[in-house]
Amino acid sequence: MHYAVTSDGEFLEVPKFFRLSEHRLSKLQMRLAKKQKHSLPWKILKGKISKLHQLIARQRLDWQFKLAYHLFSDVSVIFIEDLQIANLVRRCKAKLGHNGQFLPNGQSAKSGLNKSLQDAAFGQFIQVLEYVGWKLGKRIIKVDPKGTSQHCWECLNRVSKSLSERWHSCPRCGQELDRDYNSALLIQKIGLLSTQGEDITSVKTAVRAFLAEESRALP
Repeated sequence: MHYAVTSDGEFLEVPKFFRLSEHRLSKLQMRLAKKQKHSLPWKILKGKISKLHQLIARQRLDWQFKLAYHLFSDVSVIFIEDLQIANLVRRCKAKLGHNGQFLPNGQSAKSGLNKSLQDAAFGQFIQVLEYVGWKLGKRIIKVDPKGTSQHCWECLNRVSKSLSERWHSCPRCGQELDRDYNSALLIQKIGLLSTQGEDITSVKTAVRAFLAEESRALP
């Protein structure tokens, strides 16, 4: 839903640089397909397409650098999910019916999501963030992403949600907030614990430490 959500409650919108130029790019590519390959008109259109791709890439990179400096403006450390980008854009597994025919597997919808993920260029942004952090003498700490959207940041209770559920409602402690904001607060909580000498780098280790503390508190 958003490019990023911070623990300060800042919701950063997705810029969609490729999406905004997609129609113009599509028209140029259609014109290119009608030209004789390696002819002068073909080469001119090829150059226009290359320049448009270059413009999109430069707009995205410029925006990412400005965002990185903004995020580091008043903090000394940033905690982020250690996302495996390749796994996010992986094709859906094929589904076979009893008669050997392929069944719908959601790849059509996933293709649109993959295009948006590639347009967002999260992998590139993490590299930009690391570079800006190094340049400013500040730190980035990566947190294991497993379970960060399925646990409450306050009490660490597991609250299962499907991808379409965008609201976090904890029956244990009563926390009610946006799903992504809850994840941002949880990532911050785990990250802060990891900087205090605690052996906590994921939701799993945080829950284990929380349960151990609760058992020690019982009479």
